[in-house]
Amino acid sequence: MGKCLRYVTANTDTEEQSFPVPKEFNTHVEELNLDALIQRADNLRVNESRKVESFELLCDHKEKFRDEIEFIWRFARAYGDMYELSTNIQEKKHYANIGKTLGEKAIMRAPKNGYCHLWYAVLCGYVSEFEGLQNKINYGYRFKEHLDKAIEFLPEEPFLYYLKGRYCYAVSKLSWIERKMAATLFGNIPSSTVQEALQNFLKVEELQPGFSKSNYMFMAKCYADLNQIDSAMKFCNLAVLLPCITKEDKDAQKEVKKISTSLKR
Repeated sequence: MGKCLRYVTANTDTEEQSFPVPKEFNTHVEELNLDALIQRADNLRVNESRKVESFELLCDHKEKFRDEIEFIWRFARAYGDMYELSTNIQEKKHYANIGKTLGEKAIMRAPKNGYCHLWYAVLCGYVSEFEGLQNKINYGYRFKEHLDKAIEFLPEEPFLYYLKGRYCYAVSKLSWIERKMAATLFGNIPSSTVQEALQNFLKVEELQPGFSKSNYMFMAKCYADLNQIDSAMKFCNLAVLLPCITKEDKDAQKEVKKISTSLKR
């Protein structure tokens, strides 16, 4: 038999909408303690195809653990996963907004927990995709602020340096008019360089060699921009060797092919 739709919400103070989420018929909600729940949710999430199942598991226990920090930031992360998995714009906006609200709750309650800052930063980035230029810039500053705080508390977490590398790379490509707009609205101009982006991607590789296809792709991009062709080709080749599992992997694979083609001209 097919799947029915179950409506779920984060039950936050600011977001009471609901959206249909796939759920099997006749599901029995197993009672778990917090440690067991966290372990199971984390284990499920390792597998890309089971991230929805991890999300639903957290939804089933949100009333019981809604005030536990280790639950809250994982719930925010799960809404980020649902944002990534969804192909519907309204659903993506919905998941991003609820996740950001949960992230705000997490950092208010645990301001020294790096994971709270990490996932709040990520959700701010997702929400910014649906905003006008002024709010995009605002969320960009917020993203960088909380990413830096996360790095302060989790200096050995490679994912943070990958995100910072992406931020630096994007900022390095801002047009003059975009920089001017930021200065007009907020009084300062975001600045970074391709070299700074590359240093962050290299830090990822130092902490966890072969971290992701996307990290290698961005390293190749940076070296190509710096006209270091041999190094760019090296990381294109390393990227191709990693398997394509996620949508991000598939997007990175396409980008690597473009980079390789341009380098061979």
